[in-house]
This record gives sequence, structure tokens and C-alpha cells, in this order.
Amino acid sequence: MRRSYLKKRFLALMIDYVVIWIYLILLFLFFALIYMIFPGRVPVFSEAASHFMSLFTTVTPVTIVFSYMEYKYPYGTLGKRRMGLEISYKTRSYGRSLVRNTLKFLPWHIGHTGVIKAMYHDCSTLWFMVGNIGVSLAVIYIFMVLCNTNFKHILDMIAGTKVTEKGDIN
Repeated sequence: MRRSYLKKRFLALMIDYVVIWIYLILLFLFFALIYMIFPGRVPVFSEAASHFMSLFTTVTPVTIVFSYMEYKYPYGTLGKRRMGLEISYKTRSYGRSLVRNTLKFLPWHIGHTGVIKAMYHDCSTLWFMVGNIGVSLAVIYIFMVLCNTNFKHILDMIAGTKVTEKGDIN
């Protein structure tokens, strides 16, 4: 079971990754269309505006949608559904799902912060390291699933959740 389960988890992750990329491409096309409809120069954003734009157009919507999909039947993102996986809860609540997904996408937001800070502060080593903290966290999450006998990472432990195969009562 271990290999087939991990394979399903990995494929679900890749499907969800593609879904997020499709959303980001559509978001880019939307803004490109706006700039074409209203000609002129592309606006220059302040550092704070860049942080807000990244947070409220990418990380927050994805976190809310993924949280909702994992909270409502059939209890999984598109990737998890496709691979026959679901999120099991100790006590099902949208709050638990939101905590799980906020922590899951935290590395993405940290990465954004590092890149944006580097753009506005001469690409310093400090902000390069901050950006890599996000990547490191994501890698740690993945290794926790691989190395933990019950396939849980810190997000599941905090939120009281577990990714299971459909119909599994564990």
C-alpha cells in the first residue's frame, strides 16, 4: 500500500500544481487584457502594493478554494479527487481545512515575500534566503509525508486531518 498511496499523493500534488498554474496563467491573461483595453503604461507598484497584489490575487484565493474543496464533499482538491484520495478530519470544520491550507500555502507566500523584497532591495542575500525558506518548508512538508509511518505532515498534525484513500476509515 505504501508505494501506491505515495504515488497517488504525488500525482494528486502534480494535478493540483497544474490547476494552480492554469489559474495563474488565466490571471496573467486577465491583467494583460485589462492593460490592452486601457492602453498606457503598465502601472508601477510600490513594494507594499506588490505584497498585497501577490497575497490577494494568488495565495489567498487558492487557499480559500482549496480549503472549501477539502471541507465539502467529496473532501478533496481536484488532484485528490482524481486520484481517489480525500481529507479525513478528527472533527470536520472549515476552520480546520483553512488552517491546513493556510499552512500548506505559507511557503508560497514566503517565497513571494522573498522575491518581492529582493526586487525592491537590490537582491540582497537576506531576501534570497527568505525566499528559499519557503522552498525549504515545502520540501520539509513532502519529506515528512515520505518519512512518517502514518504519512502525515505537520499540517495534518496541527489541523487534525489525514489524507486517506476513499472509503478508508483510518
